[in-house]
Amino acid sequence: MTDLSSTPPAVPAQAQARASRQHPPIVECLGIDDMVLTYRSEHWIDPLGEDGVQYWDVGMHVKEDCGPGTSFGSARICVADEYRVANIVHSFDALSADLYRIARTLYDEKTGDLRDDLHELLALLGKTIIVDTVTIDRRLRGQGLGVYLTGMTLDYLSHGAGVIALFPGPLERDDNTDYEQARTSLGRAWSRIGFTPYKDGTWILDPGMTTLDEALRRERERLQHHRWNMTFRYEDRGLDTISHITMTKSIPHPLL
Repeated sequence: MTDLSSTPPAVPAQAQARASRQHPPIVECLGIDDMVLTYRSEHWIDPLGEDGVQYWDVGMHVKEDCGPGTSFGSARICVADEYRVANIVHSFDALSADLYRIARTLYDEKTGDLRDDLHELLALLGKTIIVDTVTIDRRLRGQGLGVYLTGMTLDYLSHGAGVIALFPGPLERDDNTDYEQARTSLGRAWSRIGFTPYKDGTWILDPGMTTLDEALRRERERLQHHRWNMTFRYEDRGLDTISHITMTKSIPHPLL
């Protein structure tokens, strides 16, 4: 579920050629300070609706003068409050099999209460945050950028949370995926911001500790001088896409 992958959108050849003649491609050298996160959520004011699980759709964008620009990734985060529903596991079961698998690992399926052993591990009690999906342009993979930006999101949303959880890898096996290798690789990536194995493939992070803050500080220092040459192409429909990305060597930030 947290595969950190995506494919650049396809654009018809005729539209590309027409847009290229009108708007030549632009190449920019960008770093993490040239990126911005956007947050979107919905709260239905229905007295019969269940609001114990709240979805946050997070966009990863290149920053422009007027605000968020071209998107290169996204994350979907669930914030669960067991006190706002009869049984939080049943609520997740109604949403997706992926979320249900994580929920029944963290909560007792009969009572809907946080499992006793997890209760003892946490510094503070509160809501549960689950990283549902993370995608990032495949040309930006392998450098920890998606994990870092997701960590920034978790830090932003973690007020009042007792535990953060995710399943680092594909939940379903298939013939085209080296399942164990994928889980090992993704687990290693998420451990960079403090996630540790809990049980049944679910990893957890305690926001009540300083682990996330310290990890984000280290990751920012590591990524601070990274630069990506991004070629922006103007599409016929009036939107920019990233047609080419190459990573340059570490270059001193102009403000340092």
